[in-house]
Amino acid sequence: VTIEIDERLIDVLDCTLAEYDNVKIINEDILKLDLKKVIDDEFNGEKVSIAANLPYYITTPIITKLLEEKLPIKNIVVMVQKEVAQRIAAAPGTADYGAFSVFCQYYTEPELLFDVPPNCFLPQPKVTSGVITLSRRQVRPWDIRDQDIFFRVVRASFAMRRKKLSNGLASGFAELGKTGAEEILKECGFPENVRGETLGIPEFEKIANAIGARREK
Repeated sequence: VTIEIDERLIDVLDCTLAEYDNVKIINEDILKLDLKKVIDDEFNGEKVSIAANLPYYITTPIITKLLEEKLPIKNIVVMVQKEVAQRIAAAPGTADYGAFSVFCQYYTEPELLFDVPPNCFLPQPKVTSGVITLSRRQVRPWDIRDQDIFFRVVRASFAMRRKKLSNGLASGFAELGKTGAEEILKECGFPENVRGETLGIPEFEKIANAIGARREK
């Protein structure tokens, strides 16, 4: 099953794929499409693989949709702008590491496969592409008690990249304030001047769980 928004391509695809009886083309916008219904209808709800050359300007919304909607997906193999692929797979403390890195790595295990240079396309783009695979995690090796708080911590941690994490937490969680944010970090065993971009999912888990526990008191 292929999803294509460009009506000009439908006749071309129909003609090209006419000899195959196991191909279906859906002329829709993937961001508006009910993908769970498509998978249920076409694959009886079985786990599927996603493969695509994603438009660079909507790469993030598409990947976000695929991961957030709890779809029966085994893995995602996509070609995206090289810098985006590097950002998805980036490790803590690197320049490419950010909130989207944590988001993708929470749901999947990303692996950079290879680069695709501009001369592979006609006309040539001005950027290099990269192919990346995101294998859906069967088990998440963390004890994150509240997913909403966890991702709120992540967003707050990267909102002020060049400042101490306590500033980001104080801004993202107004109820904590600066003093409360500093207390949370001390409680979790982090130094006073720790920055969010140096932390991985286990560290964000610890902070999120501490904030959640404080709320319950």
